[in-house]
Amino acid sequence: MASASAGRIVLDFAGRKDLQKVHAERDVRLRQQQAPAPGTAKGQEVEIAASAIDAFLITGHLDRAQTDNAGQITITQPGSDQKAVITAAKFVAHFDDRNHLTTLHGAPDARIRSLTPGQPDRTSTSDMLDVAFRPAGGIESITQQGNLVYADGERHATADRARYTPSDQQLLLTGAPRITDLGFSTSALTMKFDRATGSLIADGDVKSTYSELKPQPGGALLASGAPIHVTSRKMSADRSPSQAVYTGGARLWQNANVVEAPSIEFDRDTRSVIAQGSGNRVSTVLVQVDKSGKALPVTITCQRLSYIDAERKVYFEGGVIARGGDVTIASQQMDAFLLPAGSEVGTAKMPDATGRLDRIVAEGQVVITQPSRRAAGEKLVYSVIPDTFVLTGGPPSIFDAERGKITGDSLTFYRRDDRVVVEGRETSPTSTTVRVAR
Repeated sequence: MASASAGRIVLDFAGRKDLQKVHAERDVRLRQQQAPAPGTAKGQEVEIAASAIDAFLITGHLDRAQTDNAGQITITQPGSDQKAVITAAKFVAHFDDRNHLTTLHGAPDARIRSLTPGQPDRTSTSDMLDVAFRPAGGIESITQQGNLVYADGERHATADRARYTPSDQQLLLTGAPRITDLGFSTSALTMKFDRATGSLIADGDVKSTYSELKPQPGGALLASGAPIHVTSRKMSADRSPSQAVYTGGARLWQNANVVEAPSIEFDRDTRSVIAQGSGNRVSTVLVQVDKSGKALPVTITCQRLSYIDAERKVYFEGGVIARGGDVTIASQQMDAFLLPAGSEVGTAKMPDATGRLDRIVAEGQVVITQPSRRAAGEKLVYSVIPDTFVLTGGPPSIFDAERGKITGDSLTFYRRDDRVVVEGRETSPTSTTVRVAR
């Protein structure tokens, strides 16, 4: 159903009966209500308003209509108070042989305001826009191109092109899209918003930065106030981007602290990380600092890593391998306890930007390998200071190339001077110190 109103109308005929053009001016309004969908009382309503509109007809039906200057299109969704107000410097609308809208083009200075009672307005501006209508009525899609700027509350986005489909409320951004939202920014090849739920999916060459972070004095690995960066092939987040999942070659880092995995789940508010993979593909680097302040990197790989900065404990599981200097530790699971940011190690105060080891607790088929010896047991407690390994369970054993095999209920060996202390059971306690020559 269509209707029109204007302060003045001029009709142009070809011959006596063939109406070819209608010129309307002075508060012109062209309204069209689409046929209602099954089970609904009303269809979508579209109103075109302008100071002047020219309508062109072919064989008795409306072919196209265009505004002489700036106009406004108001689209009202059936059964709700939701409206979309579209403005541009000029509009051109096309119709089918039943006088139904098929396409609408607006340029330049195109702008869309989505109005929902009780919610902030959603706005998007661009150089031009195109609206495609379904044959049965209603909007199929709205496409904006050229210098797109989108705003939804605190969430803002830019891109070269955006396509919105009302049926599923999906907004697809392409052409160097970038989003910012409360100390968060990300870029990708494509981005998709779900305007109903606020969720976001970024795909292809994803780069995210979490900024405006406050230093966490009680934290360790991610305690700095410096930005946290994440790269991956794909990212998904709910309405709050403080919680996001990165997949496909994911890499997260703050200063010198790095976590790499096929999948990384990051929570900015708790500074927590869950990284998962297979075949020891999860990797992170910690730092072992001795009394003199000398730093030694320790690389740890596993199948799953979890960390909460306030707890200062990194939990590794699944084929864990830790390598630092001339020592390799393998186990089924491992806890790495970290020193607080900015704490002193011996006589040296280390910078806040370092995940510094305090101790390691490893359990399950523990194997320690050094160039001239190999030790095995069920549980290991390694303390960075005084650089000691305490091995229990199994019972523990150590094999030295020159001295052979040593066993006991507890083995303690010191990396600095190669001493090994062997302890027996409480019923027959023994303590043996062996000097191992390398």
